Amino acid sequence: MTLNKIIFAAGGTGGHIYPAIAVADELKKMNDKIDILFIGVKGKMEEKVIPQYGYQLRTINISGLNRNLSPKNLLTAFKFFSSTRAAANLLRTFEPDIVFGTGGYVSGPVFWAANRLKIPSVIYEGNFYPGLTVRLFASRVNKILLNFTESTVFFKQKDKINIMPYPVRRNLKTYSRNGALSRFGLNPGKKTLFIFGGSQGAHSINRAILNCLDKLVAANIQMLWQTGENDYDVIKKTVGENLNIKLFSFLNEIDYAYSASDLVVCRSGISAVMEIAYFGIPVIFVPYPFSSEAHQLRNAERLKEQNAAEMILDKDLQNQLATKVIELINDESKLKHLRHNIRQFCDPKAASRIAGFLKDFMLSKN
Repeated sequence: MTLNKIIFAAGGTGGHIYPAIAVADELKKMNDKIDILFIGVKGKMEEKVIPQYGYQLRTINISGLNRNLSPKNLLTAFKFFSSTRAAANLLRTFEPDIVFGTGGYVSGPVFWAANRLKIPSVIYEGNFYPGLTVRLFASRVNKILLNFTESTVFFKQKDKINIMPYPVRRNLKTYSRNGALSRFGLNPGKKTLFIFGGSQGAHSINRAILNCLDKLVAANIQMLWQTGENDYDVIKKTVGENLNIKLFSFLNEIDYAYSASDLVVCRSGISAVMEIAYFGIPVIFVPYPFSSEAHQLRNAERLKEQNAAEMILDKDLQNQLATKVIELINDESKLKHLRHNIRQFCDPKAASRIAGFLKDFMLSKN
């Protein structure tokens, strides 16, 4: 059976959306006539992102479970069953050969419907600790793809598991350090710190950087700083026209920032983790303390255990950030060690490997 039509269930966060897009791009390279449909969540970022990459998108109305006992979960349960019907209608209309999901709660109704309609399905988990949807629907899918080998301990269905590295966005490019610094008007003779907290920023990281700004500038460190929309105006007013600090509410050319950086401070969502691994940048992860099932903490811990990253807990930022940044950014031996180790977590051919796996899996169904 050939792979001519595929549905991607991917939405909610960049960590679910971008790897799906990367795999879709590779499938189109293999077969430019393949028919691809994305299913996402109504009102989430995929409504903007996925059409930008040239793919058709349909949305369903679904929300995640509240981890605490909450009346909102009754509404979530109702949404799940109504979205399952909506997903089933989309599958019947589109008639995919296979469904591929990257976790997140949008995947649940789509996998449920695929299972009922006997459509083959494959789920991918990039985080070290599998999300709730992946764990719940592992028994209903045909194959489980994991980024971390150690994540297999969380599944009973060992015979379904294959290890596949996390695919980063195909449009990310590496540039020379000096060329990237020149693009931002920064000094190649100074160390460069890149700070970001995801597309919306991270208020606690922003506040900690503001509080130690004088120390970082005095240490001859220049900065690229993606603040997010909410904090931008306040930070801009505080920083003023400091030529050593380049502020952005959102940075479209993040690959230039990665290429210019000697050190990064950021959250540890899997998309950021693997993009940093792709560029081979030393990093201090600050896990978001309220991420579902503490997956950001587990991602950061996994890399720290392998001496591939440093980590500061959110609650310790104010006391530890300045000292950690200044010590690390001036320790060439440590930076070199971190660069080497973090690169081991990324495979630039990951998207093509997953696309090839899906193609071969369909051929095996003959």
